[in-house]
Amino acid sequence: MPKDTTTGSSAGREGECACQVGRRAIVKGLALAGCAAATEMLSGSSAFAESKRSRPEPGDHLVYMTGDNEGKVVNPADVKLGEPPVLVYPMDPKTQTVIQSRASLLLLVRLKEDEIGPSTKPHSADGIVAYSAVCTHNGCPITSIHENKRMIVCNCHGSTFDVGNDGAVAHGPATRKLAMLPVAITDGALVVAGKLDGPIGPPAA
Repeated sequence: MPKDTTTGSSAGREGECACQVGRRAIVKGLALAGCAAATEMLSGSSAFAESKRSRPEPGDHLVYMTGDNEGKVVNPADVKLGEPPVLVYPMDPKTQTVIQSRASLLLLVRLKEDEIGPSTKPHSADGIVAYSAVCTHNGCPITSIHENKRMIVCNCHGSTFDVGNDGAVAHGPATRKLAMLPVAITDGALVVAGKLDGPIGPPAA
């Protein structure tokens, strides 16, 4: 889309302001998520609480990070084909503790089975793939899906990742693939089936 070079446009200024506010809100939300403070959720049936670990572990369930279903367990049927990534956190099913940290922020995407490569398919569940949601370029959360529906895009600088092919970088400036998380469906629930297969976020400076 051509860049709007019009100066003095109130609509342009309002759009830019809204974009900045949106980015600040996301950053603020992630900062709060990184804290280990006990924040009551799910009307007392579950809580965001302090944890001795910061990463997903096999057997964890997955819960929504934000929205009307915040803190509720993800129903696999609710991860729709062609829709933007669903941001989630892992939850210990025994303690009902949601593991909030930068290292545990994950995304779910559903693909067509024929769009999932042979090395990715064993780690998927009914077309659903899971990855770290932290962009490997500058650490922004990844929230958008590419027009071809097989790739996801970081809104900060446009890095694009192929979630049907192990999270490989399809377009920079990122140079490191996304860490993939194996998932499975057990007793109708989407669960973590392994550990993240690589480092999270951008390479160390």
